Amino acid sequence: MNVNKKTYVFNDTETTGLNTWFSQIIQIGSVLTDSDFSVTEEINISSEVLPWVVPTVGAYKVHRQTSTLKNDMSHYDMMTYLKNKWTDWSKGNELVHVTYNGMKFDEELFRRQFYWNLYDPYMTNTNGASRVDLMIVVMVIANFFSDQIKIPQDEEGKIKYKLELLAEANGISAQNAHDAVVDCYLMINLLRVIKEKIPEVWSSAVSASSKDGCMELLKSTPFCMQGELYGGKAFSYPVVPCGQNPNNKNEVILVDLYFDPKELFEMKDSELKGQFGRSGAFKKIAINKTIPLINAKKIPNLSKFLDEPEQTLIERAEMVRDNFEFQDRISTILGENIKHWPPQEIVEQRIYDGFPSDSDRLWMERFEIAPWADKASLVEGFEDARYRELAERIICYQRPEFASSKMLDNYNDFVKTRLYSKGPWLKDRGQTIDQAITEAESSLAVSEDDDMNQVFKSLLDHYREKKV
Repeated sequence: MNVNKKTYVFNDTETTGLNTWFSQIIQIGSVLTDSDFSVTEEINISSEVLPWVVPTVGAYKVHRQTSTLKNDMSHYDMMTYLKNKWTDWSKGNELVHVTYNGMKFDEELFRRQFYWNLYDPYMTNTNGASRVDLMIVVMVIANFFSDQIKIPQDEEGKIKYKLELLAEANGISAQNAHDAVVDCYLMINLLRVIKEKIPEVWSSAVSASSKDGCMELLKSTPFCMQGELYGGKAFSYPVVPCGQNPNNKNEVILVDLYFDPKELFEMKDSELKGQFGRSGAFKKIAINKTIPLINAKKIPNLSKFLDEPEQTLIERAEMVRDNFEFQDRISTILGENIKHWPPQEIVEQRIYDGFPSDSDRLWMERFEIAPWADKASLVEGFEDARYRELAERIICYQRPEFASSKMLDNYNDFVKTRLYSKGPWLKDRGQTIDQAITEAESSLAVSEDDDMNQVFKSLLDHYREKKV
């Protein structure tokens, strides 16, 4: 892969809360750059909070995006704009979407909210696009290249790797952090430093940003080093792949080469199962995500990071690669360990219930381009009940004048449930409308910060308007 031919899209979001299933994106920053990180285009879009979403006090205390409580752009229009912009940017380009902690947060939000609006959820890793989580790359840097890039620590020596702290430690102003566009530029400026000082790290991350690229890295000789951060401490392991889930090709097992393969080869299947987990010999990864890996050859002074002689680890890696019977055993064990999740009833939680049929894909395109006056008549044309429900929701909050009375009755019941009732939408510090009012009033009563008081007042106005 030629990294110099890549085009990068730096993405960040601000949201109503922390629950990736139900929180809403209210601001999106997306910045397009060339391979040298020179900016060619930037978008900064915001949307009004959806009628059924309770924006949490905690989220707005961080980003203070009170303009989104009343905004001219709807959520549907924002996601449509983003979808069209990314589609336009992809023409003639190999896009690499870059986020910070995106694999756990921003990427999941983008997927879900494209799905809410009847768009392809997988824009960032299909049709030639790939994705990199810069925070995971920082884990590699903190383990093996901290002499090149400054990694901040607290008084107790614990590694701190929030984006704004990392930027400031490397001479990059983090003023106005927690604004989506500002955070995109923090990523860009940090990567300029990384590319200048340790270009091999970024090149490796981009090369492994696709499934095929990740597998190519994993199979590279002599072996890879995996660098992780837990509890503010760095941990590293020499690894090679030793199995792949036959039921889910994205799931791969790595073996920690600090464990003697000869002993693993002699174990019964029941004993091997006991080696899965954090303290065992096997580490399960997903090759469709950024993994903190780098080929051992790219690490200067490798020996100082190893607990065993390098030659011993090379020999162990070759033993694992040559033992196809062992790889088959591990793959079989991995395939047998199938989790059966209970079926979900709430439409937001059913995004992974299956891809749309070809018919529904075409119907989504028709729904998008149809005039609002015609959209309601298209709802029943969806084969999948998920898309019928989402289509009705879009119509009812965007253009209720075109919704049937039955649609509106269902919609009003749905909004009332989300605002006042307990459910999975309250996980990760979510709030009912009454809980949010109580917290905002309490916060306002004790705060002496005029700017923050205005945030609380704006939230209270929003909450009370929703209760009417």
